[in-house]
Amino acid sequence: MKAAGRRKRSLRVLTGLCLVTVLGALALYSSGYARALFSGIRGRLEARVPGNGPGSDLGDNPGSEPGKDPAGGLGDSPGAAGPGVQPGGDQPGDSSDRPDGEPEAPLDDAELARLRVNELGKVPIIMYHDIQDYEAEWVRSRSNFRSDLERFYNLGYSLVLLSDYLNGNMNVPAGRAPLVLTFDDGTRGQFSMIESDEGPIPDPDCAVGILLEFSRSHPDFGNAATFFVYSSPFGASQVEEKFRFLIENGMEIGNHTMTHENLAYVSPEVVAKEIGRLANEVKDKCGYDTVSLALPYGGYPKSTENLLTGTWDGREYENKGILLVGAEPAPSPFSKKFNPLAVPRIRGSQEELDKWLGEFQKYPDARFVSDGRSDTVTIREGDDGNLNPERVGERTVRTYVLPVSTGASDSKSE
Repeated sequence: MKAAGRRKRSLRVLTGLCLVTVLGALALYSSGYARALFSGIRGRLEARVPGNGPGSDLGDNPGSEPGKDPAGGLGDSPGAAGPGVQPGGDQPGDSSDRPDGEPEAPLDDAELARLRVNELGKVPIIMYHDIQDYEAEWVRSRSNFRSDLERFYNLGYSLVLLSDYLNGNMNVPAGRAPLVLTFDDGTRGQFSMIESDEGPIPDPDCAVGILLEFSRSHPDFGNAATFFVYSSPFGASQVEEKFRFLIENGMEIGNHTMTHENLAYVSPEVVAKEIGRLANEVKDKCGYDTVSLALPYGGYPKSTENLLTGTWDGREYENKGILLVGAEPAPSPFSKKFNPLAVPRIRGSQEELDKWLGEFQKYPDARFVSDGRSDTVTIREGDDGNLNPERVGERTVRTYVLPVSTGASDSKSE
């Protein structure tokens, strides 16, 4: 009997404890504490699942981000990043976070129209020479060069290598426009080294140092650039180290002839000698093949023989593009107007930059705007006649209808 009584008392105590626990839990839930606790636990668990947590695109509403222009125009805001682009943000089709390096699924026609994609548009190739503390005819001041980079970025441009432009590998985020930086003559203002605790590093006030610093805070802008050199470049010191640094950091070396000879007044044999000697020297120093030539003084030879291909000292060279002195924006690499023997550039002076960047702001549909993929060429309906199938190669051509609108932005690409 005593044992039975003890069991009954224990059962009543246990029942009472359970009742208190349930009532307590209900009270906590109604107060919100339990919901917050469970929500936090759930959030930590979901963050471990690929595709969830910060940066997930689940539930995102494309086109609803603050500051985006639904019409795809450049706008008048100094921070505007071009058609449908947010500075520093992931763009539709951007492959930067994908482990396989491949872009997301192709954009649909509505998104192409919103971003005003146009891969038959023109591409700015900027031509700089020296970078110094002052501004002169062939010199850009450091402060102005920094301002130029900021301006390019805010207008929706991302950098591509000249060689990628020449090959049609326009790998920039969807909605952004490619831009090419070139530097002629290989001056110290373009690239010099200083000593640090970690060893030699680029001078933060030279073009390379300025460009790398800017790209660190604007990774979707990049740091691609092409340096056209002749004999004894960058002050003739640490040349091999500087060549290797450029290549290892996503930049490239171009051919500016061996002695900066004006090719307008020489024979085809001298053309081959000037191009071939420099190509061989770069190859010997760092194992790199130059694939483009910037004409010294803009002097064009009487004959195109030996410009694109040739042989010197028993060794062959090849140029995929011959660059002129500043003239105008370059045609799309997929356009029938693309001519590898005469690729125009824009001079990196205040007057010329204002002129041509202003033209693109006035006529934004005239510039190349990327679909975010390197395996497709996206054009507007009706532009097929401007497309060069040989330049397209094995890429897929996509055509979409751009809704009719009024205003200056309806300018033709060609």
